[in-house]
Amino acid sequence: MRARLVVAAFALATVSALGIQTALVARAGFLMGDFHAFYCAAKVAAHGGDPYRSEPLHTCETAIGPAIFFQKNPGITIPAPLPGYAIGALVPLAWLPPAAAGALWLAILLLACAAAIVALTRFAELPWPVPVAAFALSLGAASLPFGEIVPIAIGAICLAAYFTWQGRWVAAAVFAAIAMIEPHLGLGTCLAMFIWTPKTRLPLVVAALLLAGLSLLTLGGATNLEYFVRILPAHALSEAARDTQFSLTSVLASLGFADVAAVRAGSVWYLVMLVAGTLAAGWLSKKARNAAFLACVPPAFAVFGGTFVHVTQIAAALPAALLVVSTVEPRRRTVAVIAALLLAVPWIMAWSPALGLAPAFPIAYLAWHYWNGSLRAALVAALVSGIVIVGLNQSLSTATPHPSHGYLGSPIDPDLAESSWSVFTSKSSTGALGGWLVRIPTWGGLILLLGLIVAENGFGHLKAMRRGRVA
Repeated sequence: MRARLVVAAFALATVSALGIQTALVARAGFLMGDFHAFYCAAKVAAHGGDPYRSEPLHTCETAIGPAIFFQKNPGITIPAPLPGYAIGALVPLAWLPPAAAGALWLAILLLACAAAIVALTRFAELPWPVPVAAFALSLGAASLPFGEIVPIAIGAICLAAYFTWQGRWVAAAVFAAIAMIEPHLGLGTCLAMFIWTPKTRLPLVVAALLLAGLSLLTLGGATNLEYFVRILPAHALSEAARDTQFSLTSVLASLGFADVAAVRAGSVWYLVMLVAGTLAAGWLSKKARNAAFLACVPPAFAVFGGTFVHVTQIAAALPAALLVVSTVEPRRRTVAVIAALLLAVPWIMAWSPALGLAPAFPIAYLAWHYWNGSLRAALVAALVSGIVIVGLNQSLSTATPHPSHGYLGSPIDPDLAESSWSVFTSKSSTGALGGWLVRIPTWGGLILLLGLIVAENGFGHLKAMRRGRVA
């Protein structure tokens, strides 16, 4: 009976937090704002245009998006920095009226979230409320109101993990390829599976050829080349000053590094993390005898540093965190649980008094579950999270401005959507030192998780899972 009450209280808090966040996003005029950009990019591409240019992207967005956002931010174009194959996959949605396309998109996102939860319950052997608690804020409240594409990538990663766990390699390869809708998240999963599971190589090669073909068919060769050479660096710089960025490029840019150096350093670091995540995934999957690590571990490395890591993408580390908690030896389990608790919360919610108490609920439930139904543990965890949120909120209200405030970097080609977007992100970010303090719990969670994975690979021992296997 007590367990049911705890789950019911958590469910009510989750729905309330999502409702509050949706209301706040709607008030700002950005409800489904990212989807509107994706929809318009697909529509532009369907008519033979360049979806990365300010026009006709801006004209489409102002026609279908909430007027309040563009009234507050005249001249702003919301970029759609998706690869050609992702835009091509969205073209059928662009044939629908905006309202119908938006409703269908939301249904797809909800289905992706559900798929991630169900898959995690299987390959990590968890009761369903645990992944719900982990994703409630980090994936649900952080992504759904904006119409973000992140839930699709994470849902695909979790399904790829599930099918690798079952030894169904073709299905695993298909979902790993779908995770490439967010290339920097999905690439590590594809690479790890390609290297460590030979049976996925042919399906992955076929998938890569199909994605390349769709990209060429949608945008042509020149625009696809432009995406890698110009759009990705420009987009990284357009968000360099944003309070919701966790990338190495953003950190370096805020410290005064030249734009080119900041992007190059972020790119090199991403490659290092890509290799490290691929190696760690293979070693850990063999040691734990659970092939699901191949799909889950690389994205956790990918969101530590790099050129572009938005707060919504941090949720990609949670499948690895929950899987590690389920398999790590007892003496390291507390560290793994703390890492999962830190990663389950977008601590930037400290910016909003309306959402200030929201993190306490998933943290309390996860603590209650992992400490054997102890209400004392749940209350202590909730209290600590509340103190952290209040402290962060106070630091944000009293902190002195950081030198990065107002940073616009080198001028971005005005023809690109990122040009006006860089102005918006800079003006809508505080640049205060408190804005960096908010990111410390998340970075702490990533450091704990990645450090634990490295330690387990180096000299630890994981309990073998009964049904896990690697080909």
